[in-house]
Amino acid sequence: MDRREFLDTLASQLTGQMHEGKAAAHVRYYEDYIQSQVRGGRAESEVLAELGDPRLIAKTLLDTDPEAGQEVYEEAQSYQGYQGYSSEGSGQPGPGRTSSFKLDLTTWYGKAIVLVIAGFLIVALLAVIGAVLPFFIILGIILFVISRFRRR
Repeated sequence: MDRREFLDTLASQLTGQMHEGKAAAHVRYYEDYIQSQVRGGRAESEVLAELGDPRLIAKTLLDTDPEAGQEVYEEAQSYQGYQGYSSEGSGQPGPGRTSSFKLDLTTWYGKAIVLVIAGFLIVALLAVIGAVLPFFIILGIILFVISRFRRR
């Protein structure tokens, strides 16, 4: 097995089982590792023998990924540079697959989005209350006056 076969096997085992960005990142990691070891003077076959079966590596990666198997596909901007091992050859979801967006609240922009949405909701609520409140005040005054006239 050569480097291409190893990486193709790894990619095919991960594709569709975890987020495409994560799968591409794992494949890119192993490609970089193999290349760095070969540049360091080791034989490619020796490095691949040390790594072992790519199917076993993929199984281990899938077993340790809490989101694996959820069939959720998203474009990950940080992984766009690596297009060689996506399922369809592009970074886009293929037929029968869905694209989703997850808001990550651990990032500053995720928190900022939540704060902006909360601000809009508060402004909208105040606008509705401001529009309806005068009506209820006038209605309350009219009912108060009517109740005074009935008592007499």
